[in-house]
Amino acid sequence: MYNTQILRKNLQKRGVILLISLFSLNVFAFDAGGDSHTTVVNPLATKTSGGSQKPDLITNMDELMARQPNPNVNVNGVGIYVYDGMFSLDALGPYQVFKSAGLKTFLIAKNKGTVTMSNGLTLAVNKSIAEVSKLDVLLIPGGAGATAMQTIDPEVLDWIKKIDETSIYTTSVCTGAWILGATGLLQGKDASTHWYRANEMLTKYGAEYTGKRWTVDGKYWTSAGVTGGVDMALALVNHLFGKQYTQAVMLDMEYDPKPPVQGGSPKKSDPIIAQLMKDMYDFFLINFVNCPLGTPGACLFN
Repeated sequence: MYNTQILRKNLQKRGVILLISLFSLNVFAFDAGGDSHTTVVNPLATKTSGGSQKPDLITNMDELMARQPNPNVNVNGVGIYVYDGMFSLDALGPYQVFKSAGLKTFLIAKNKGTVTMSNGLTLAVNKSIAEVSKLDVLLIPGGAGATAMQTIDPEVLDWIKKIDETSIYTTSVCTGAWILGATGLLQGKDASTHWYRANEMLTKYGAEYTGKRWTVDGKYWTSAGVTGGVDMALALVNHLFGKQYTQAVMLDMEYDPKPPVQGGSPKKSDPIIAQLMKDMYDFFLINFVNCPLGTPGACLFN
């Protein structure tokens, strides 16, 4: 079993007992002579005295996790760096995924206290970057103008680089890739980010924009804008624990998105809407896009 207490408690709080009986999990076995045959095996079942399989009833997440293979990588701490003006879902979407998966997850800010997100909601953060010197997973959310300011904060950038020295995974959501890029850590890497002038921004940081929902390049995991962070976090859970456990997390969240209209990316949106949104962002970010690296902050918005 691997650290599933939080997930089990989350499910029990909802009055839910997870009842899973898996008959259809097929494992292909091959004999030593080279002739293949298929054997239907259910690793979540026990054998009767006669050798037949008897399906076990899974009544909680501990039992389910105990029957899973060991995690590919042991991850003991996920830290999400938060700051004033960030997009709330960039941080809180992955936070929910990781917490539902039973991973120890917490928020970190430059200074302890209250962080006010772009939508006006506030977070109480009780860990500062001065207090955190090591993380297995670091996640950096994005925003707009506030994110631009983070890219020129040497204290924040130095802390990210320090964490990256020993992290197992260093990740970003949306324009959080701008902050990660400003550290130099994305140099020569493939990456995803928010669609707004993505090629220009990642080229500035020496990275290659993939246009994917999320991108993995070594230890660096980066996602597209906002909701892409949820998909990336689920992909990381799947990488760590496998399909069945990821499905349990998705079912806990009832994550099965079906938006009412096609959209969510420039290619899927009406061209007029895509242009209007680009113009809106240009109005207050184009100077930042055009600022060379290392430029004083005054260049960002003038």
